[in-house]
Amino acid sequence: MAKEVKVMGVKFDSVTQKEALDKMFFLLREGQHQIVTPNPEILLISRKDDKYRQVLNRASLSIADGNGVLWAASLGERRSLVNGFVKGFLMVFAPKKAGCPLPERVTGTDLMDDFLNKVSKESLDYKVFLLGAKDGAGKEVMEKFSSCVVGAYEGSPSLKEEDNIIKLINHAKPDVLFVAYGSPAQEKWIYRNLKKMPSVRVAVGVGGAFDFIAERVARAPKILRKLRIEWLWRLVMEPKRIKRIWNAVFVFPYVLLVNKIRITFSS
Repeated sequence: MAKEVKVMGVKFDSVTQKEALDKMFFLLREGQHQIVTPNPEILLISRKDDKYRQVLNRASLSIADGNGVLWAASLGERRSLVNGFVKGFLMVFAPKKAGCPLPERVTGTDLMDDFLNKVSKESLDYKVFLLGAKDGAGKEVMEKFSSCVVGAYEGSPSLKEEDNIIKLINHAKPDVLFVAYGSPAQEKWIYRNLKKMPSVRVAVGVGGAFDFIAERVARAPKILRKLRIEWLWRLVMEPKRIKRIWNAVFVFPYVLLVNKIRITFSS
């Protein structure tokens, strides 16, 4: 069983990308499970939404989708402020020496892409349904992985559409459901409706993954991801995301440091 690490009241499983994929296949054996992929923006939302935080913490697998989450985990509540800055520096330039309790960033996009590729290439007997995204992105992913994706529907997280969406999914009888409504809508939707879809054994909220996998949006070059500045690439490529990037890159560290200072001087 993977070690659990808490960041801002949200639990994370200490797993690598490969271990996350292995755990997903393990969860497919029995029962129904939700996988969540919290990033700094999600953690900020969960600070002000207790019910959302509870949804995240009840997931069967929680992976750290953000370098800010790794830095926050390295900072820890008991580390000194100076030590926290040192750890943050190491996280960027020498991550193996940072001693982070979370081994690496594992994105929802990578988990979904790895799963679809493995199932497709090895002809595994799993059926997948894609829910969410816009402008036919899900259908493009469906065409790319036609051997395992049995349905794609844009829909919306609106309560008015739930019954219709659930009927579509139940008709397709998928084993896996990927939902791309964005956070917190996608996690709440899965939590609210998973039991109404008996064939679905694993459901995952994956944000903008459909656009990446359909190759509509280019991912940052590996060198930028390695240097932990993928956010800069996304800002240039998608300037409309400036508010979300601001929250993840500036607001999140500020909140962490203010909290760290408060803890340091109150102890």
